[in-house]
Amino acid sequence: MPVPYGAGIFKTAGNMKNNEKTNNKTNNKKNDRNNDRNSNRKNDRNNRNSNRKNDRNEDGNSRCSIPSSVKGVFDVAVIGAGAAGMMAAIEAARKGVRVLLIERNPAPGKKLATTGNGRCNFTNLDMEDLAGGKYRGENPEFAEAGIRCFPPEKTIEWFREIGIEPKYRGTYVYPNSDQASSVVTALWDEVRNSGAEVIFDTLIRKIRKDEGGFKAFAGKEADLSVVTEDKSGDHPANTEQTGRYCDFLLDIEGSDTVIRAKKLIIATGSRAVPKTGSTGDGYVWAKALGHTLVPQVPALTGVKCTGNRYKNMAGVRTDAKLTVKIDGDVVAKEEGELQLTDFGISGIPVFQISRFVAYALKDGKKASVYINFLPGISDDNEEIFEFFKKRAERLRNKEMGSFFTGLLNDKLGNVLLELSGIERKQPVSAVSEKQLKALGSLSCRFKAECEEVNPFQNAQCSAGGINTSEVNAETMESKLVPGLYFAGEILDIDGICGGYNLQWAWSSGYMAGRAAGEKTI
Repeated sequence: MPVPYGAGIFKTAGNMKNNEKTNNKTNNKKNDRNNDRNSNRKNDRNNRNSNRKNDRNEDGNSRCSIPSSVKGVFDVAVIGAGAAGMMAAIEAARKGVRVLLIERNPAPGKKLATTGNGRCNFTNLDMEDLAGGKYRGENPEFAEAGIRCFPPEKTIEWFREIGIEPKYRGTYVYPNSDQASSVVTALWDEVRNSGAEVIFDTLIRKIRKDEGGFKAFAGKEADLSVVTEDKSGDHPANTEQTGRYCDFLLDIEGSDTVIRAKKLIIATGSRAVPKTGSTGDGYVWAKALGHTLVPQVPALTGVKCTGNRYKNMAGVRTDAKLTVKIDGDVVAKEEGELQLTDFGISGIPVFQISRFVAYALKDGKKASVYINFLPGISDDNEEIFEFFKKRAERLRNKEMGSFFTGLLNDKLGNVLLELSGIERKQPVSAVSEKQLKALGSLSCRFKAECEEVNPFQNAQCSAGGINTSEVNAETMESKLVPGLYFAGEILDIDGICGGYNLQWAWSSGYMAGRAAGEKTI
């Protein structure tokens, strides 16, 4: 079993046992053991501080130590040990080829461990209306091939084989433990069992093409550039004319090591939640290798709205139906539990429509969300007005401050009254039809004018990415660069909430890994 490098928390059990045996031999007495531990801790701290100083270049940048065993040519290199990357590495290694998984973090699955509020909704059985419904992008049909190849049913069985028992909440599927960390651990164990080699704390500085393969460079900070060796005056990164595979050369920041791989899978994620390591490096490498990008915007995130009344409604959760209009045209509708915040609107239905708002605002268009706070009663102004007339008749002995009691949250109701010009102390019996119509219109067509979406730091995923028209939907291989594959969120495919983005990670990673793992002559 290969030993991972650069991740202290993933020491092998064998090493730990050997250390225990050594300690038992040399430390026979309890006091001696305590003294040795204290002394060793102090020495370890001193050594770590000394190593940190030594492991810096003259310019102050940290150096990356790549083990001597990482040498020779790898059949497949996978960049990114997230959901898609680990799946790809496992499936490639199962083909019997030599695989290297490269991760910039000190441990795998950092973003995966946070999904589903820590519970990991890892797939969904409802796969109806995929293109443009569950999955979005400039070419949403691209996702259909991957989902057909590795659908939720196969995903559930695949994870069951590595120890993850499913728990069903309707069509939503979670690990029975309700722990995202269980999924990360099971995937990591399978990476090691597959025979894939792994290096952590490794940052790719640039990717080059060589007539023998792909090469990468690692370190703490990357210039995020890719260069192509071009001795002939042509562009060997694009080998479509010859059909020949060229090795990929990966330069490691802070190290003189150059990793060579016959095939390369980029599964570095998007720009969402950059604190987990998703900084958009993969986009830059793909672009330098000849691929075009669909502009990226935050998706599955909240929307900031104009106006100062939202702070008076902050904290309210209510069922609502949302209609998104861009420059007056309806582009999307969603229904579910809306969350009102001090900055605007949030919650699952807002997450689902946020990509449309983000692209509209990016293009300088006007985006508005019309909210029906009474979706269970009607969408029609006249029907709401008739409902309010009957309610006013029943409550004629009360004040308007009690009109929404039992119908809507008091904080929300008070704002609707204020916007309608109705005093809370006003008797219900004294309210005019004009006032009731205004109140009814606001209740079912409240206009939220969008100012901006929350940034990538607060988004669950990104919309946009590598143009899927340049990628083979059956294998995830680049149509421009033979031997180059993509998996996961780096592609211009984004799913709605409910396990769809993780299913895309599993499906695309599965296909990329199996295709890249096929031996070439």
